[in-house]
Amino acid sequence: MSNSTHSERTMYSLLMHLFGFLLLLEWVRPLNQITDTANLYVFVVFVGVAFTISYLQLVPIIKVTIQAGFLLYFLHSLYFMESFLSKAWLEAFWSHMKYNFNIMLVNDWSAMSNLFRTLLLFILLWLISYLLIYWILHRKKMFLFVVMTISYVAILDTFTIYDGSMAIVRLMFVGMLIVGFVYMERLREKEGLFKDKKIWIAWGTPLVVFVLVSTAFGYLSPKAEPVWPDPVPFLTSVGEGIGNGTGDVKKIGYGEDDSRLGGPFIGDPTVVFKAEVERRHYWRVESKDIYTGKGWDNTDDAINRVDDGDISAFPWFADEVSTDNLTAKLSMELKYPHINYPIGVTNVEALDEDVEVRYEFNEATQKIVTRNSSNNNEVLLDSYMVEYEYPTFYIERLKAVQSGTGSESDEDFYNRYTQLPSSLPNRVKNLAEEITGSFQSRYDQVVAVERYFARNDFEYETTNVAVPRGNEDYVDQFLFETQMGYCDNFSTSMVVLLRSVGIPARWVKGYSEGEFVTLNADGTRVYEVANNNAHSWVEVYFPEVGWVTFEPTSGFNNPYRFTYESISGEGENGNGEDQIPERAEENVDGRDRSESELPEEKADRNNTTGIDFALDITVSWKAVGLIVGAFALTFLLLWTTRKKWSPHLYILLYKNRKDDKVFSLAYAKLLKHMQANGFTREQGQTLREYAKQVDHYFKSSEMQTLTDRFERVIYRGNSSKEEWEKSIELWENLIKKRSS
Repeated sequence: MSNSTHSERTMYSLLMHLFGFLLLLEWVRPLNQITDTANLYVFVVFVGVAFTISYLQLVPIIKVTIQAGFLLYFLHSLYFMESFLSKAWLEAFWSHMKYNFNIMLVNDWSAMSNLFRTLLLFILLWLISYLLIYWILHRKKMFLFVVMTISYVAILDTFTIYDGSMAIVRLMFVGMLIVGFVYMERLREKEGLFKDKKIWIAWGTPLVVFVLVSTAFGYLSPKAEPVWPDPVPFLTSVGEGIGNGTGDVKKIGYGEDDSRLGGPFIGDPTVVFKAEVERRHYWRVESKDIYTGKGWDNTDDAINRVDDGDISAFPWFADEVSTDNLTAKLSMELKYPHINYPIGVTNVEALDEDVEVRYEFNEATQKIVTRNSSNNNEVLLDSYMVEYEYPTFYIERLKAVQSGTGSESDEDFYNRYTQLPSSLPNRVKNLAEEITGSFQSRYDQVVAVERYFARNDFEYETTNVAVPRGNEDYVDQFLFETQMGYCDNFSTSMVVLLRSVGIPARWVKGYSEGEFVTLNADGTRVYEVANNNAHSWVEVYFPEVGWVTFEPTSGFNNPYRFTYESISGEGENGNGEDQIPERAEENVDGRDRSESELPEEKADRNNTTGIDFALDITVSWKAVGLIVGAFALTFLLLWTTRKKWSPHLYILLYKNRKDDKVFSLAYAKLLKHMQANGFTREQGQTLREYAKQVDHYFKSSEMQTLTDRFERVIYRGNSSKEEWEKSIELWENLIKKRSS
């Protein structure tokens, strides 16, 4: 048992809590670069609260109450429009929980809502904070965790865009200090050096000086250039030529010829463009509507000339669809004579001052080509801006479209987007009917097809990808033979399956959102879109709604919002709170696949971005004041009455325990309780002497009897369980006596 004084424990505890917080902070800090998380201060504050209430050594129930209160308030700030803890708020929160519990019961982890993923992250940070404090203060072993943290930062620095140079410097400084002080504390306990209060200064000062000097020396000294080249391109190049597919190995990136799909490819990190955006979305280049059995071709259609960049004459959605008007700016690194744009584009504006440009919009492919206004030659733009409508899709309206209905008023349109080759094997059509047969609405059928791949263990693969030979059908081979491939396999198969049951759909190609780079002061976010982000997906037509994006490929997320209008809060405005339905089969968040989640902004609370913070949280200081005041009042009440209720808590915790450690723990708690209630144990006083002092006051021998049994366990090795069973009543009487 430690004999260090209260002031020494407080100083050591303060230092260890501070160092532990700084150490855990290095795990959180990279999230804004390696993920789409932007509001890191929410997590930092939450972790800071955990370390603060641990240092204050509050009663466990108060600790849990305070931490849970902060957790719920942060979730409220991020996801809810209702008043905090109001009836509507509780109902919405419970709806989220029921939905996600059902998701877990069916093991459909990818369908978890963003709010629930955020809740799990908060709980994880809470547990790590507790374990870190336990390792520091009780186990006094921190070297392994420091090494793990340094390794974590080094790996991120090597394989991601995160620059861990200064993080390594901070970690070496904090890590060596925390390991040094923990070792010092172990040595003090082992040698019994607790009486001399100057030992902290005598040992701590040279430790701090040594760590500071060595860290500064390491930081300022010249460094040699890396001996090894960047391992990422090396590891990427290893994949070149690998794979059992029969096609040639290709480099990933945009290409116009999609007539023969399949075969392996290798990655290419070359940046195509940088984009400043207000919200995550995919970047379209074109769509194709004719499936040949081997790949895609497109219908020849009239090309519309747009001199001023106004594309609004070609609507993407029905007027009833709720949309937000947004803009995005693109700066091209690799230049192509076409525009990259989000679905819903209404206007394009070239930012090159010395270029006269006009635009050609192909109604069949939706490809926007840039040409010189004077000579009609193709133009390669350096930068341009696009205006677009970002949609919110209400599930009630999507479900209102029953199976078997389409755009029958336009037969040519319907035939174009349900086209299939006569050579398509019947088993593909039979599979489509099997997947969708039990659903009545078009939306449910589309979601069933979209989720079919994940539920049947189709694998995302880029090297071991086959190419259909002879009369083999590309989709049939993927669905029934290989069941592995990349986005082209997944998206093409979904389109074909939908068309097989009469649902208009088209194959779309372009780029995913890219890699997050930074958050600008005006709230826009910068992404780098590389050849590695080349992607294909699916758009499905819903009458009275328009074209709706779906994402079947494992590892990718649908960036568009799906919500229930009846509980969205704002109806047509699309700015209300997107709630989660109770039905476990629905993935309102746009069917997340891989990322881990948060919203971009208040109006985008159920964005499918995984942990994707890009919002400015408006904090209600009145609400914060009320919460803090309520916690303070509760704490004050519990603190002032602790002598009354703490004995009952001790009895509840220890009375029914039967393990080998309970006697030692219960006896130590009794000593603490006695000293807190006036029975001070003098320096150097033995347990027997202290027991006599207590019994003299109570005019009994209970404390001496209990102490005698405790010493038999400690010094004679008697059975702790047996001695505790004989002593429970004595211990309980002594606890109750002093609190009465």
